[in-house]
Amino acid sequence: MPTASFHPVLRSLDQPCGPTPFQSTLIDSLTARFAAVVGFALAASICLFASVGFAQEPSAKPKAKLTPEQRAVAKQKQEERKMEAAEKRRQSFGILPPNDDSPLGKEYESAYARFRDSLSNLDQIQYRQQLATDRTPAKRNEILNEWMQAISQGTSTLQTWLAKAGEVYASDPDKYQQIGEALVEMLLADVELDRFDPWLAPAKALIRAKRFENDMLSLSAGMVGLANLDFDFAEECWAPLKQADKLQGLQLAYFEQLGSLKEKWKRELEIRQKESEKNDNPMVELTTSKGRITVELYEDSAPEAVASFIFLVEKGYYNYKAFFRVEQHICAQTGCEKGDGTGNAGYSFPGEAHRPEHRDHFRGCVSVALGSDKNSGQLNVDSGGAQIFFSFVPMPFLDGNYTVFGRIVEGQPSINLFQVLNLAKEEERKDTSKRPDTIFSAKVVRKRDHEYKPNISAGRLPR
Repeated sequence: MPTASFHPVLRSLDQPCGPTPFQSTLIDSLTARFAAVVGFALAASICLFASVGFAQEPSAKPKAKLTPEQRAVAKQKQEERKMEAAEKRRQSFGILPPNDDSPLGKEYESAYARFRDSLSNLDQIQYRQQLATDRTPAKRNEILNEWMQAISQGTSTLQTWLAKAGEVYASDPDKYQQIGEALVEMLLADVELDRFDPWLAPAKALIRAKRFENDMLSLSAGMVGLANLDFDFAEECWAPLKQADKLQGLQLAYFEQLGSLKEKWKRELEIRQKESEKNDNPMVELTTSKGRITVELYEDSAPEAVASFIFLVEKGYYNYKAFFRVEQHICAQTGCEKGDGTGNAGYSFPGEAHRPEHRDHFRGCVSVALGSDKNSGQLNVDSGGAQIFFSFVPMPFLDGNYTVFGRIVEGQPSINLFQVLNLAKEEERKDTSKRPDTIFSAKVVRKRDHEYKPNISAGRLPR
């Protein structure tokens, strides 16, 4: 597929590169990706990542006159000190003040305990998977269902804990300073990984308490507001930085679009209200390596894209397709036959972003990836096919060119857990440590009473 044009602040959605095979059994996929899921949970609960804005232990460099044996001993002691500091930090991270027996404190402790229990459950499932000898299809389905439920429970308990932490901190920022410090670190880490969903209320508590003079906190909290479609809060976070000439890059581009985004979101809410009243939009469920995702399809706004998607889902096309491109603050892209961004289903259909009833790009929307004209190099709006992408944040830069044909209504946190990579780049395909997340299966759970078959503009439909 030709390279697609894209807004300069972002990047192209399609790039031609050589093919790479993607082969993986279900069991191997689950066990290999467990580390990514638990890594997300541990980072949130124990915060083993580097502290931002807090004191760090200075590195002790051995003097040149030390012997090799003395250097080894010094290095070992340095590692031991780091481990001791990490353990001490683990034991105090997110802990309430001593003798706090307030009702809110008890609710917080209960939420924290439920989250820790969900981590233990994930660990136990992974251990059972490693010991399992039964690899029959029935056993695989059993393991898959257990895994999906555990991920869902872990995500839910994590969100509850974070919400309660924000509530506790907001009730008395001075008393719960330690909770606030934990929230700041977790927020900064999660925003880097596009995990915005549980953070709106805690971010507001942190910003409005004014206890942390931290530009990175304001930048990250603004991204939380943007992703969660609270554009007033994003403006509240970013306006002081803009005034101080500290807002740059992506955040500056978004800041300048906030007024337009507010109008677009108002229009989108009106459309969603009408769709809710009709309650007949098609639905598709994707079972991925990081959880189940339910997508509502905008058939009235993008009938060609919806027809193509349902047609391919019912053909089994999306089963075991990799999310070959997952980019920070942009999207997760899938649907490539080759797993490297150059494959498709053999046809393309007309674009629909120009229609009066077109939809705009908000967090969680699903859109059609495009290529460019071979001769002019310009974006070809009629080049869409099987490749699709899910937006991590609103992307007004794509409105009017890329067809939005649905949105995630359940399972957005699952997308946030995907491995960040770009297998359209040759150097990343050579990195065997990075394995893409996968759609295990896709099924239509609701559709209207008519045939779904795309009107193609090039190529031919698969049999």
